[in-house]
Amino acid sequence: MGKSAPSPPPPPDPAKTAAAQAAANKETAIAQAKLNMIDEYTPYGSSLYTKRGEVEDGIQQYARTTTLDPAQQSIVDKQNAVINALNDVAVSQVGRVGTALEDPFTYEGLVDPGTTAGVRTAADRARQAVGSDFDYVGRPDAPSAAGVTGAAAAAAGSIETPFDLGGTAPSTSEITEAANRAEAGMDQPFNYAGLPASFGTAGAESAVQTATDAYGTPFDYSAAPAAPAADSAARQQVIDSVYGQYASRLDPKFAGEMQEMETKLANSGIARGTQAFSGAMDDFYRGRTDAYQTAQNAAIQAGGAEQSRLFGLGTSARQNAIAEENYLRALPGAEQGQLLGYQGQLSGLQGQARADAAGERLTERGIPIQEAAELQALRGAEFDASSAARDRSVQEQLLQRGIPAQEQAQIQQMQQLSFNAQAAQRDRSIQEALTQRAIPLAEQQQIYGMEQGLFGLDQAARQRAIEESAYLRNLPLNETAALMSGNQIMNPQFGASPQTGIANTDYAGLVSSNYASQVSAANAKAATQSANTSAMIGGVATIAAAAIAF
Repeated sequence: MGKSAPSPPPPPDPAKTAAAQAAANKETAIAQAKLNMIDEYTPYGSSLYTKRGEVEDGIQQYARTTTLDPAQQSIVDKQNAVINALNDVAVSQVGRVGTALEDPFTYEGLVDPGTTAGVRTAADRARQAVGSDFDYVGRPDAPSAAGVTGAAAAAAGSIETPFDLGGTAPSTSEITEAANRAEAGMDQPFNYAGLPASFGTAGAESAVQTATDAYGTPFDYSAAPAAPAADSAARQQVIDSVYGQYASRLDPKFAGEMQEMETKLANSGIARGTQAFSGAMDDFYRGRTDAYQTAQNAAIQAGGAEQSRLFGLGTSARQNAIAEENYLRALPGAEQGQLLGYQGQLSGLQGQARADAAGERLTERGIPIQEAAELQALRGAEFDASSAARDRSVQEQLLQRGIPAQEQAQIQQMQQLSFNAQAAQRDRSIQEALTQRAIPLAEQQQIYGMEQGLFGLDQAARQRAIEESAYLRNLPLNETAALMSGNQIMNPQFGASPQTGIANTDYAGLVSSNYASQVSAANAKAATQSANTSAMIGGVATIAAAAIAF
């Protein structure tokens, strides 16, 4: 039947792949090192790489040698000479340092430290200034509240008599009489006798009944044309007609072409029954079949279009008939609706006339009530005026009754002012005595502060003398240390060489990718072979089926 499926490729050897990857990495590192060892030449000198030692395991070692320009070398030599000279001076200075440090450090001959004797004396004097007790002997007498109490008693005596309201208060009897008159005007019951009659519904009910009678008969579409249906006979008739027109032209055309084809093949030496003859005739038959199939498709489309046109005409006729039936059915209801509208307008006019008459009657009924209300308002104003006059009389009596109490309150206020003045005089005398007592203490506090300042100055002078003595003692040692810390030699700096990077070759990845490609190719080949086998089997089955059909 077919070939067997191809075997997949063998996997790569991991040991060989790792060894090859290591060798590639080593070669990459050697090449990258050689690219980055660049000899440098600058105005300050040169920096060169030279081979050093033997090659071991394929790797060559290199040494970097820096040579200064003669002028730069001279500068370096002079800097070395200066540093050596400074070191010699420092060596000679060591003896002076030893001499300065031989004598122990002492405070003899310095300023004496400050004492606190003056501070203590000032504190004792301040303590003596506040040693005596403070008293109020010789001060003004304290004020008395007797005058304030007497004025309050006199004010209380002026309001001991009971208060009496004279005259008569205003009455509300006349206001009540006006309200009674208004109430009497509303005793008569209100009715609509004599007003225009309200609107009747007889006309509206008649219009509704007419519309109800019009809708009472059953409604159907039996008089309308029947709903259209698909006319298969008409469709088939159109198909046969159209196909017949195509066939009447195709039959003689292909009959002539077939005869011409056979004559042409015979003239070309191609005999009937040969493969060339059969191939040429097959092409002719396929073209003829396609032409007749095209004619059949066009006939079918024309039949479907004709069937759709006839269906549309039937549908349109039925819809028009149904629309006319619906209009005739709705016409009585529309007419009765217009009648109901007219009835409603008439009802509105009658209702407006009745409402106007009722409003006039209500206005006539309200006139006595309005007059009684106006009378009640006048009586109320009279009541308010009488109440205001009585209130003024009462206020005047209260004012007359309160005058003695007010006068006594003024007397009491003056007595209070006198009391406050005496108290202020006594407070001022006490404050002056306290101020006089505090003056010696404040003076001694100032003296105490000055003594503290003098003590601080003595201490500062002694501290400054100690610092100067320590400075002179350490001066030889500091000078020697400065000589020992000379400037360092500054060598010329070369610029950074550009570094070149070489990416490692991913040998293991390439081997893995190649193996994956081989596996994919083998799988694709197997799939293609399987598809070809299936196609071959399908072709054999088709040929067998065709043979059975013939």
